Amino acid sequence: MKTILTLTLALVGTSLAAPDPANWPQVLKQARGQTVNFYMWGGSDNINTYVDTVVAPALQKLGVTLRRVPVTDTVQAVNKVLGEKQAGKNQGGSVDLIWINGENFRTARQANLLLEGWAERLPNAKYVDWQNPAVRNDFGYPVNGAESPWGSTQWQYVYDSARVKPEDLPRNFRQLAAWAKAHPGRFTFPAPPAFYGNRFLRMALFELSGGREPFAGGFDEQVWQARSPLLWNYLKDLQPNLWRRGQTFPTDIAQQYQLLANGEVDFAFVQNKAGIAAEVKSGQLPKTARVYLFGGGTIADSHYVGIPYNAAHQAGAMVLANLLLDLELQLKKLSGDVWGDGLAVNPARVGKAFEARVGQALRPGPYTLDQTFLAKNAVGDVAAEYDRQVQAGFKERFLK
Repeated sequence: MKTILTLTLALVGTSLAAPDPANWPQVLKQARGQTVNFYMWGGSDNINTYVDTVVAPALQKLGVTLRRVPVTDTVQAVNKVLGEKQAGKNQGGSVDLIWINGENFRTARQANLLLEGWAERLPNAKYVDWQNPAVRNDFGYPVNGAESPWGSTQWQYVYDSARVKPEDLPRNFRQLAAWAKAHPGRFTFPAPPAFYGNRFLRMALFELSGGREPFAGGFDEQVWQARSPLLWNYLKDLQPNLWRRGQTFPTDIAQQYQLLANGEVDFAFVQNKAGIAAEVKSGQLPKTARVYLFGGGTIADSHYVGIPYNAAHQAGAMVLANLLLDLELQLKKLSGDVWGDGLAVNPARVGKAFEARVGQALRPGPYTLDQTFLAKNAVGDVAAEYDRQVQAGFKERFLK
């Protein structure tokens, strides 16, 4: 631990006048006039619109310009910072803020690519429940102030009620395999390393193993070797019944939504706490689309933003990270009219009036599940190494 801390401090020391969130007026002053290069997954029109039309104008009022840099996979942003570090570019880096979590966060922290200790000192961090293990740990890896939460999610299944009756819905992975066999070509999922594909496969692994308990704690090679064949055998049997016989897969969730909207498949997925309200409103999904859960529960977690150690505009990045926690922007993001992403703040830390507005935004309906029901069926994710192993194993067996 001492070695890691020393390395972190050394890296921070290479920056020019690293901002101190405890002196927020000075951070705001230093940030004014900066342009923040925000590297983020760009595969959702709803999310991009939220950043461009809600966040960017609010940031501009603080004298800071937001430049959204879309990537197809967060690892591209992490690799860019890593490349700069290897080239000795410890100041003036091209990446100022990264939308990051999971395996990419663990990789970045282990390579000492991120600033640490700043996130809990942001002014709006007082609304975050930092004692919640789902916030304090990212895929089981300690956050340690190296990333600030932006939102929260929970996995849900999407189906087209015009083609699938509620009584015929598969409620677990075994039933899903039987449904796919009876309806060949009508189901698929994004191929890893796409995030939705990774998560779908991990939940299949949990259920086929009798639950997530064997995977709790850190990565265990013996557990992986013993349990992973259950997943590969399941997928081998499922593959011939998938869309295009499983010889190709959607590249991301946006393509899967298009397949469902076009009537080529009957199922998709969503992680928004408000369900698919935003996707239906924007026309990505048909009005007949609905959401539901499998009986064994689904993964719920937080997602974050991190600042590279060599970011050229660290003050601006902190101002943006703090703005993403702004209560009005959090409510706007929660709305099914815009995005539907879950809160990063704890309403109980704000007050009754805010809690009431949150409840209003998340009223159950045809596109939004009851939040109490979601919470009762939420499970945490596991060590990020399992995610990496799933990606590698799937690539080796099904993408050659």
